Amino acid sequence: MENYSETLITPSKIKQMVPSGISIGIGDDFFISRLQEKPQYTYLRYPFRVDCYLAAYCVEGSVDCSVNLTDYHLTTGTLLLITPGNIVKITQPDELDQNLRVTLLCVSASYLASVGINPSKFLMEAVEVLRDPCIHLSDDETGLLHKYVNLALDITKADSQFIKESIGGLISSVFYQFAGFLANSKRRQDMETPVRTTRQRQMLEQFIKLAINDHAQEHMVAYYADKMCVTPKYLSRIVKETSGRSVPEWLSELLILDAKNMLRHTNMTIKEVSASLNFPSQSFFFRFFKNHTGQTPTQYREE
Repeated sequence: MENYSETLITPSKIKQMVPSGISIGIGDDFFISRLQEKPQYTYLRYPFRVDCYLAAYCVEGSVDCSVNLTDYHLTTGTLLLITPGNIVKITQPDELDQNLRVTLLCVSASYLASVGINPSKFLMEAVEVLRDPCIHLSDDETGLLHKYVNLALDITKADSQFIKESIGGLISSVFYQFAGFLANSKRRQDMETPVRTTRQRQMLEQFIKLAINDHAQEHMVAYYADKMCVTPKYLSRIVKETSGRSVPEWLSELLILDAKNMLRHTNMTIKEVSASLNFPSQSFFFRFFKNHTGQTPTQYREE
């Protein structure tokens, strides 16, 4: 079995993969590039786990890749969206299309938080990314994406005192645009989606809306199943089949997002954070947080 943990890709490592082209970046906060030549082979020989939000737009040519062991073929006009933790592999790194040109946008989760973006607001869009991380953009959407990239490059040339803050505002806007691209893509797909699949997706969306509202107090599958008038077993099956994640995984994701936000951006004690999220004890919260992040709440707060 291939080891995915040794190659953890951050914005700064993405920068090392890009041999040429027009690019900007600040450490592990973000990196934007127009890739003119194929990336270095070293980083692409094995699967790598992404530790940032990554968008790759295929301007020209094509490339084969896998995301979480599912194969995809990217062609001109395709936008690939990757969220933290996903496993990515270029399936033919030594035979990349010589005409391949890609625009890359990589942003760390911590930088997104610093510019006011809460990923939990995009959970509905995240469902679509989990189902299919590839979106084929319309000409208008492509033009808009290019304008954002050009503006980001122009801002860095201005030698302003507030480049990082300016880019942060721009990236915040880009994320909302990506949400719009996903919504447009979903509408186009719904026109061709069988009723049964649409019903499953509607159930998933209903569950996620409930989870967003109630996850801080309600951690059990049975609560959400009761609210939706279905059995816990049926809800679990539909959520897993439609999103690729289980009900507990969705609830854990929301709880961790809230916990991280409270630990980083409030003066609440760890005991207060635990109580706010309705954990039975502070020690239970410690174990839960460490199991999902690899750090204790104290370590995360002091990082």
